[in-house]
This record gives sequence, C-alpha cells and structure tokens, in this order.
Amino acid sequence: MRRLLAGTAVGLLALPALPSVPPYYLYLLSTAFLFATLATAWNLLAYGGQVSFGHAGFFGLGAYAGALGSLQGLSPWLAIGLGGAVAAAGGVAVGLTSARLRGASLALATLAAAELLRGLALNWTPLTGGGAGLIGIPPLPQLPGVPLDFARGRVGTYYLSLGVLAAALAIFATILRSAAGLGLAALRESEQRATLLGVRPLPWKLFAFGLSALLTGLAGSVYAHTVRAVEPDVVFNRFFSIVPLVMATFGGLYTLLGPTLAAITLYLASELLLHPYLPALHQLPYALALIVVILYLPGGLAAIRRPGPRNRGR
Repeated sequence: MRRLLAGTAVGLLALPALPSVPPYYLYLLSTAFLFATLATAWNLLAYGGQVSFGHAGFFGLGAYAGALGSLQGLSPWLAIGLGGAVAAAGGVAVGLTSARLRGASLALATLAAAELLRGLALNWTPLTGGGAGLIGIPPLPQLPGVPLDFARGRVGTYYLSLGVLAAALAIFATILRSAAGLGLAALRESEQRATLLGVRPLPWKLFAFGLSALLTGLAGSVYAHTVRAVEPDVVFNRFFSIVPLVMATFGGLYTLLGPTLAAITLYLASELLLHPYLPALHQLPYALALIVVILYLPGGLAAIRRPGPRNRGR
C-alpha cells in the first residue's frame, strides 16, 4: 500500500513535465484537487459526528476574504492565508451558535448560515461589489527559489492545488493518529458517553468546525486567485456544500484517502465523459454515487477492500 501511494505521489508530481499533457487537463486536475480538499475538510467535520450542508459559506468566505486582501494591497500569498483564517473564524462562529444542535437540525443551521453569508455578499455592495462581485484580483507572484509561474499557464496552479490537498491530507492523517482523533471519534459514537469519560464536547466541536472551515476557506481563496474574479452566486453556490458531502460519503466516511479518490474520480467523470457530450447531465455521476451508497454500499468505496468480520485475522 505504501509503495502504491509513493508511486501515485511521484506520478502526480511528474505529470506536468510530460510534454503530451494538454494544459486543459492540468486545469481539470487542479480543480479536482480543490474538490478533494473540500471533501477531506467535510470528512474531517463528519469524523466528529457533525453534518454540514453549508460548507459553501466557508468556501465563499475564504474566496472573498482572500480577494479583498489582495485588492487592498496585501501580498496574494498572505491573502490566501487570510482567506483561510477568516473562514476558520466563521466556522468557529457557526459551531458556537449551533453547539446544541445535532443531526438534521445542525445540517439545516449550517445551510442557513451559508445562505446568510450569500445574502450579505449580494447586498453589501460597497465591500463585496454586490451581484457583480469582484474582478481584477491580483495574480499569484512567483516564490523565491521556486521556478513556477502561478499567474500564467496551468503548471503552477496544478502544483498549488496539489499542495493544498497534500496539506489537508497530512492534517487529517495527524488527527487520526492523535488524541484529537480519539476525542472526535468518541463524540461521534456517543456524546453522552464521551462526556462521562471526561471529553468536553464544545471545544472539540469548535476545533472540528474551525479546522474544516480553514481548509475549505484555503481552497476558496486559491480558487479566487486562480480565476481572479468572485461572484456571490458562484462561490456561495450550494454546489460547494452538497458535492463535497457526496464525494466524502461515496469514498468512505472517516477514511483518509477514500474521499480524495472519490472526488477526483467523480469530478473527472463529470467533466471528461458527460460534460462534452451530455452537458445537461454532467452532474449525473454525483447523483448515481449517492444512490449507490444509500442502496448498495453504505460504507462507500473504502468498504470494498475492508474485510468482513469472518475474514479478519485470517
């Protein structure tokens, strides 16, 4: 397994160097990596037993904060960090106001928060540009010692998106092997029992919300600096709330690589197979993935290789 992961990592790093790879495919892979980051962030929140229908709010918050920071003269690299920080603050605020909610009530509360943020972006015209959004976001400058052009071409964007995904996976992997992971898993299994064992629910919930929103906001800020324009109806679109949920569920909740593999597979299937020939049905893979999980594969793709009770230990 480790050799397979190492080979995959080397292949992804070396892919842009192949002369036969068109820039369009690098763009698709870059976007797929961002969706994989969103799925990982959503999965991290679900690992603590919390369900969100409003991650588009954190994505849009990161996109607008990063865009406004760059437009006000802040270095675009620092602006990306600002976008993540503002989104994390928004996640903590949502987690704090909905701390007593669970299940469907929590999901609807996060959806309402995302719609509230979209309404603010639409109506706070002096700051956000209203429905027209913001344009002319400065491009990402080159980093010292890094021979990548992030402003033109697709190679720099490819590696940046891949780096954000790698950071998200590294953070989640660290949590899975730490006391934080045990605390979040205990809350997911039974909040009442976890409390009796000394786990305080509120700090862990805020931690999960804040970290999940941070990663989502970073992806949103990278997206804003890649397309160099943001609009409320684009970055706060419910698509960025529902699709990460589907990707994480289809890949396998609470697993490290399942949501990432599902995100890349579903997005590329949508864009390469359906969008060119049946554009009206380009979102069909997400619907089919959800149906498969509900009816036939409750554990997602990760359950396929997971041994059953009778096979364990053999």
